[in-house]
Amino acid sequence: MGEIRVRVPASSANLGPGFDSFAVALPLLAEYDLRPAKVWSVAIEGDGQGIPADDENLFVISARAAAKAAGRELVAQHVTQRSAIPIARGLGSSAAAIVGGAVAANALLGEPFDRRSLLRIASEVEGHADNVAAALYGAFTVALPDEGGPVATRLVFPRTWRVCLLIPGRLLSTEDARAVLPSQVSREDAVFNVAHGAALIAAVMRADGALLALAMADRLHQAARTKLVPALGEIIAAAREAGAFGAALSGAGPSVLAVAPTRLASRVVSAMEEAAAAAGVPGRGRVVRVRAAGAQVLR
Repeated sequence: MGEIRVRVPASSANLGPGFDSFAVALPLLAEYDLRPAKVWSVAIEGDGQGIPADDENLFVISARAAAKAAGRELVAQHVTQRSAIPIARGLGSSAAAIVGGAVAANALLGEPFDRRSLLRIASEVEGHADNVAAALYGAFTVALPDEGGPVATRLVFPRTWRVCLLIPGRLLSTEDARAVLPSQVSREDAVFNVAHGAALIAAVMRADGALLALAMADRLHQAARTKLVPALGEIIAAAREAGAFGAALSGAGPSVLAVAPTRLASRVVSAMEEAAAAAGVPGRGRVVRVRAAGAQVLR
């Protein structure tokens, strides 16, 4: 096979109660152009600070993992990466690279894997399935562990809802954000998140904004991460006061995600920007739709 292009969306995980399980795909895209080469190499166009340009790149690591899982040799590729996904902001930049590599290898090898197999491969590289599920399947996904590898369910996100993003200028690595999490949680907090997670799924399926407003809360991870994300509480409160159904840390942060009705989305994102600026942590706001399409191969 000759040259191919792979397109993968950004993603936002957790949405409050769905820690390491829920995620939505977003229309910030990463594209990877591949052509056969003598050795693996990556040319990064645009923002690529700190991204390896050799076989230590996550795209390459994932592509090789897929080839190994297939028991096949994969011809080395020169990869040109263009990404609109901000790095280390809780928007799935690593997951996009990992899914991109697995999907590209699958295409180059004649598609030996179905989507669940690709999810398993990508999750093993990433370490958890939430972001990679949304990047692979698109829309709103619920990922759950299973002995045979994670399983993901894809749900359509309400068309009348918008995602409001506040993307800070500062970076936050997933490793640092996970390091502050408690090793144990109380039964009360576990029950709280199970109940709120179930309610969030029901809210999405029914397009019930009032239920989402109740459901989009967490007791497992956000409180511990507040010390790493200044003004998180203020930004969430500002989003709700401006008309958002709810708001939460996007993935490990530092970005913040709110869900709002279309008619109020601009007001919500402006309120989030103002709250962040007032707290001395300015960020850029964006209003987007959840992206229905997941990873795509363009031949």
